[in-house]
Amino acid sequence: MSSTRKTTVNYRYIFKDIVSGFSEVDYDKQTFFVKHLSALDQVDLEVLEEKFYDKAKKRGLPTEEDMLERLKEEEMWLGKDEAEITKQQKYITQLENTRKQFYLKSDMEANLVQMKEARLKLMELEAAKEQLVGQTCEKYSKNRVSDHYILKSFYKDSELTQEAFSVEHIDNLSNDELKIIIFTYNTRLSMFTDENIQSMALQDFYSPCYPFSDNVMNFFNKPLFQLSTNQVRLIIFTRMFKNIFENYPKIPDSIRKEPSKIIDYVNAQDRSKDVVDNLEKEGASTVMGATQEDYEYLGHKQTPSGASLTDKLKEKGGRMDMKDLIETMS
Repeated sequence: MSSTRKTTVNYRYIFKDIVSGFSEVDYDKQTFFVKHLSALDQVDLEVLEEKFYDKAKKRGLPTEEDMLERLKEEEMWLGKDEAEITKQQKYITQLENTRKQFYLKSDMEANLVQMKEARLKLMELEAAKEQLVGQTCEKYSKNRVSDHYILKSFYKDSELTQEAFSVEHIDNLSNDELKIIIFTYNTRLSMFTDENIQSMALQDFYSPCYPFSDNVMNFFNKPLFQLSTNQVRLIIFTRMFKNIFENYPKIPDSIRKEPSKIIDYVNAQDRSKDVVDNLEKEGASTVMGATQEDYEYLGHKQTPSGASLTDKLKEKGGRMDMKDLIETMS
C-alpha cells in the first residue's frame, strides 16, 4: 500500500540561507556556495536568453510558431486542441474569480478541490502539446539560460567572489556532470517557494522580526535592489502577515501557521462582514447552506436550533439567566 508523505521542511535552514543570500551544497566531494538570484541577475538572464534564441534560429532550429503550423498541417495538433487548453485556462480563471466571492469555509474547500483538478488537467494538456512540439528556439534558449545561470551561481567562497566554474570548465563538462550539478542545485534551491517562505515567516522563532520589517535596512543592511529575490519576498510576506495579525486578532490558532488558510480566512472575514452583522438581526439568523463549522469560521456562535443569541434573548422576554445562557452556548 502506497501513501503520500509530506516533505519535512526545516524553516531555520530556509531563514539562514535567505539572510545569507546563498545556500551551501556538496558536489564532487567539495562544498560550494550557491548565490540566490537577484532582480539585476534576472535582467542579465533575459538579455542572455535573446542571444541564445537568435543563435538557435540562425542554426535552423524551428520556432514554436513554426512547429505548431507544421503539426497543424500534419493534423497532429489542431485548432480544437489549442482551444481545449484555452478553455481550461478560462475555467481556472473562472474558479479563481468565483473563490473571491466565497466566505463560507465549506464553499472555499470545495472550490479548492475543483481548482486542483482543473490545474492537473491543464498540466496534462500542456504536457501533451510540449511533447509534440519538441525542441524549439524558445525551449533551447530557456534551457541554455537556466543551465548557464546555475553554473555561474556556484562559488568557492561564502563571500561569493571566486566562481567555481570557469568558461573553459563549463565548455568541457559532460552531459552527465551537467545533470548532476543541476540536480544538486535544484534539490537545494527548490525549497525557496512562496509557500515555504510564507510558512517560515509564521514560525515562532521568526515572529520577533516583525517590528523591523518596515525598514529594509533593518533586515539586510542593503538597498532594495541589491537584495536577492528571496530576501525581497521575505520582507513582503513579513509585512503582509504583520498587517494581518494586527488587524485580525481573532485568527484561529489552528491555522496561524498555514499561509493559504490565513489568507482565505482574512478574505472570508472581509466578504462576510455584512452577512455576520445581519445574522444578529431579526429574520436573518441563518445563512443558506452554512454548516456549524462555517458559522464558527465566521466567528458567529450558532445554537443547535439555528437561532442566534439575539433570537434566544427575545424568546426569553429580554432576560436570560446563567442556565439559559449555558443551554444556548452548548
